[in-house]
Amino acid sequence: MTPMFICKHCHKLKPANPHLKGTQQYCSDPPCQRARKAAWQKKKMIHDPEYRAQQRDSLRTWRKQRPLDQYQRQYRLTHPDYVQRNRELQRLRNKKQSERLNVQKIVKMDALIKPTEKSNAYLMRPYHLDASGKIVKMDALIVQLTQFQSDIRPALPVFP
Repeated sequence: MTPMFICKHCHKLKPANPHLKGTQQYCSDPPCQRARKAAWQKKKMIHDPEYRAQQRDSLRTWRKQRPLDQYQRQYRLTHPDYVQRNRELQRLRNKKQSERLNVQKIVKMDALIKPTEKSNAYLMRPYHLDASGKIVKMDALIVQLTQFQSDIRPALPVFP
């Protein structure tokens, strides 16, 4: 009877290959072999600095030879159906988003929506100081800033 194993990627029970040394972890299906290679490469990148440097240099060389903007431009020129479909889908996404948010397009979309946990609200009130006997510019506005620590706002002090 041939020994069986459970593939690490597809989780199916498969017969082990008798020609392989050690414990087999992946079956011979192409997706499982891609997963095996990706796992090996990830481990190699973590533990082998020379391999990591070689991969980085190889990727830099590849990117210099194939700038991304030229690739995208060339792809769009050679695939007009893709361009048209993408434009239509983007119009639908824009329409759906504007309907959902019920705002005009001039609104800044990356503005902070929900408040942060720490309050960024401050109370600004005049600060009265005794200027008798000191050289102080009397028409300057001096204020005191107090940060709110919670949603409860402090009572405003009354100044004479």
